[in-house]
Amino acid sequence: METVSGTSVLEKKSRFLACGTPFSSAVDQAAVVKSLTKQFKMKKASHLSWAFRLSDGTEVKNDGGESGSGNCILEVMRNMNSVNCLVLVARWYGGKHLGGLRFRIYRRSTKELLTEYSTILK
Repeated sequence: METVSGTSVLEKKSRFLACGTPFSSAVDQAAVVKSLTKQFKMKKASHLSWAFRLSDGTEVKNDGGESGSGNCILEVMRNMNSVNCLVLVARWYGGKHLGGLRFRIYRRSTKELLTEYSTILK
């Protein structure tokens, strides 16, 4: 399984990191999320939000405790016509509320990852 990660974003002591992998079967979602979490050392993250889209029209998102964050990831994937991939964004809470800024960071991290690795994450 080929995996990629983006650049870590630090905002008011909260850290965000996006990663992803090509993905073709909804059956494997838990194993893939677990594998990415382990590979990119995300086990201690406060929130693990992810989404995937398949070419058959299947779309699944998970907020990972950060209400609305999975939808932010899925929205970017739709806008960029990305299918057959899974994107996970981890957030380590830094003690300060970010308000709507956190959702902009989820979107930006997802977009940058999909743009940088467009040949892998279509």
